[in-house]
Amino acid sequence: MTTRQRAALVTAAILAGAALGTVQHAKGGAVHIRPAPLVSAVGEMTTSRADLELAMKTAEQTLAADPSDGRAALTFAQASLRRARIESNGGYTLKAERVLKAVLAREPGDYNALKMLGAVYMSQHRFREAIEVATRAARVHPKEAWNYGVIGDAHIELGDYDAAFDAFDTMTRLRPDAAAYARVAYAQELQGRLQDAIRSMRMAAEATGAQDPESLAWHYAQMGNLLLQTGDIDGAAREFARAEHAFPGHPFAEAGFARVAATRGQYDDALKVYGALMIKAPTSEIANAAGDLLAEQGDEKAAQAMYARAEAIERDAWLTEARLTTNVARMLAERGVRTAEAVQLAEEAARSRNDIFTMDALAWAYFRAGRFFEAEEASRQARRTGTADHRILAHAAAIEQALGGGDAAVGASRDIIR
Repeated sequence: MTTRQRAALVTAAILAGAALGTVQHAKGGAVHIRPAPLVSAVGEMTTSRADLELAMKTAEQTLAADPSDGRAALTFAQASLRRARIESNGGYTLKAERVLKAVLAREPGDYNALKMLGAVYMSQHRFREAIEVATRAARVHPKEAWNYGVIGDAHIELGDYDAAFDAFDTMTRLRPDAAAYARVAYAQELQGRLQDAIRSMRMAAEATGAQDPESLAWHYAQMGNLLLQTGDIDGAAREFARAEHAFPGHPFAEAGFARVAATRGQYDDALKVYGALMIKAPTSEIANAAGDLLAEQGDEKAAQAMYARAEAIERDAWLTEARLTTNVARMLAERGVRTAEAVQLAEEAARSRNDIFTMDALAWAYFRAGRFFEAEEASRQARRTGTADHRILAHAAAIEQALGGGDAAVGASRDIIR
């Protein structure tokens, strides 16, 4: 899973549940929490693909007449983040940011716009800004769980795990719901507690209403990914099927089907799914996975084209999101190409964050450069949470073997990244 995919994961947890808490101020200063449907005044709305499109269109019409309408801005931003996830289009988050900032420029005290801006920054990988905005929102309403979720998500991506887990604990204590359970699941996954993570993610799915099929699909897909890590291929396939049933065509479900097919050795089937996804919802992770399968089949030219596409997607994303160099560094290091650049990009990433995946990318870049002692130190940091991530552990084993004088470690490195 790439940094971009993990950020999508935690942003998804932010949006779990179609009804998000909207703070309404009553006379006398009392505060009441009531559900905020995706589109107000249009009856019962769900998070189906059509309803998300309608939500944005309706909100845009409202905002055209009144740019300071905070409720319409909230609806627009919610729907935008959902569509960014299912269409792999970061442009939606830029629109959401502009709308929310327009509201705050006219109404600086609009709490709903402020709290949603933190989620938007999170989706753009502007983690420190997300923490700053969410902390401001938490000062206004210290008992709303949402803000602690954003704070924890951002700390996770920066590698500040103690701060992240503390924030998640606060969130769960304030409101134990689907969004909280999903975060607990991710924290458990980071610590290598996969069975606990599966149970928590299942609780998150069970706490998600049928009116939110997009979140249901996301939760089922996450369970499928966790089950794949445990080797339960059939169980994973069932969860991906549930995701597809809940939200037909959800890219996380379809990517899951491809991973299941690849695990079963059905490369042609997997490549067919990946090819379709690269047309409608391309990501660097999908392009890389397709490249690996093509390389396994001996089609080196097609594989290189996919690897180039994966790198281009990452670099293009820097136009709409914060510059995150971890993924490109990892891509180069795993393929053993442009090693000096891989080291430079990994070191750049590590200067501002030390999450376990950035440290693993740094470790593998150092390994490729023959800097085994530095690779060992970075790898130790990558394993500090107790992760069961296969890639991280395989890299660590190769580094340890190289330090022991085993030349086979370098030769085996190609097998590690498949």
